[in-house]
Amino acid sequence: MDIPYKSALPFVLLVINAVLGSLFFGYSISYLNSASNFYPIYYLINEYDVSTQNLLKALVGAIFTLSAGAGAILSGNLLQQFSIRKSFMITDFIGIIGVVLEIIPNVYWFYLARIFIGFCVGLNSSLIPLYIKEFSPNRLSGSLGAMNQLTINIGLLIGLISAFFYKTSDNSEESSNDNVFRLFLELPLIFCLLRTLLLIFVFKNEPPSYYVQKKQLIEAKQIVERYYLREKVDQVLETIKSVNESKKLQKETYRDLLMNYGQRKRLLIGCGLQVLQQFSGINAIMFFSKIMFSSILNNNETKINWANVAVGLINIIFSFLAISLLQKFGRRTLLLYGTIVCTFFLSIAFGFSFSQDPSTTIGILIVLAIFGYLGAFQLSLGPVAWIYDADILSEKGMSLAVLCNWISCTIIAFAFVILDIDHNKERLSIVFGVFTGCCILGVCFILKFVQETKDRTQSAINIYFSLTKVREEGLLG
Repeated sequence: MDIPYKSALPFVLLVINAVLGSLFFGYSISYLNSASNFYPIYYLINEYDVSTQNLLKALVGAIFTLSAGAGAILSGNLLQQFSIRKSFMITDFIGIIGVVLEIIPNVYWFYLARIFIGFCVGLNSSLIPLYIKEFSPNRLSGSLGAMNQLTINIGLLIGLISAFFYKTSDNSEESSNDNVFRLFLELPLIFCLLRTLLLIFVFKNEPPSYYVQKKQLIEAKQIVERYYLREKVDQVLETIKSVNESKKLQKETYRDLLMNYGQRKRLLIGCGLQVLQQFSGINAIMFFSKIMFSSILNNNETKINWANVAVGLINIIFSFLAISLLQKFGRRTLLLYGTIVCTFFLSIAFGFSFSQDPSTTIGILIVLAIFGYLGAFQLSLGPVAWIYDADILSEKGMSLAVLCNWISCTIIAFAFVILDIDHNKERLSIVFGVFTGCCILGVCFILKFVQETKDRTQSAINIYFSLTKVREEGLLG
């Protein structure tokens, strides 16, 4: 809806509240990374033999990512039963249960907690982009969509900074570390409780499309009048009605997503971008940066912690830049050139990782290449894959795309544990080689299949994806 609105501020406030779930998302990924030496002690994992310890640690990541995938796929069903606002409240309640269970110092309760937390993250990863898309004017959709990735990165940084609060001297500090770890376990309660309270007392309304769907046109008009100029209200409502009618005609079922040409085409593109996002290597760094930097920086704890913080800061700085760039450049442009730059930096890390006698200089160059990759990722695959998928996919389509994201993340996490980089530094070249190759394939994929959606109406996008024989580039550009 490229229609004049009163002010950007109300939209920004709505999105800030929604992305408290993204804060939970990012933090849930990184805080165990910082506590990788301490959580096995807290949950008594270190009492098992070494092979069992490795298996239990691998399960920590796998349970989380698979549960997130389940949350993503079931988000569409949740939206069929509840409004998106109520879905957020249910999501936060699930997150609260997970955080409370995680405080119990037992590995089996820990796994159960990770199921709840992962499920909460998966729901948020699907619901938040859809919520932003529902409320955002076309002119602001890119910038507001980038706030999702920005807030994930803020959550990541908070989790990474927690590493500085742990003491590494000897067993006498174990109880102190337990208290610190318990404090950081409880921190996400703030994110869940705050968003739910704001939804109850401040942001009490659903998106106008919800009221139009329920044929509550008076309520829909009242909501639209808060955000748009009075003379544009009818135009906004007509646009919303048109989009809703288009959704009804799609007869959205998972079978239709696979059997209908237009639905299948956009689903394959959306899922492809999510797979590319993960196989470019981002969550290998987010989950295992401490292990990677330990191998590269010769186990210097101070350098490792600062490198981890630098990861978080780079993510945030470039997320801010992305908000501006998304206003100026198209989705396809940012995806294409950003992935090319990601490939460049990963290939540098790949080349230097073959060094038989790695020096401090080589290590620093690899770390700088990782930083360069992260910057490029945050300007492209990070925020834009989510925004592009929200442009082209329906609720159930988005659920499947996010499921692909989390399945890919699970594969990466398992593979990283199997490679055991911590004790086999030479295998780091395999990691960078695979990620470089995947980015090269990603560039080809974007060139072949991804079309521009910036400043295009939902109707134009729907028409484009319903074509079978007309030249594709004739519609969107």
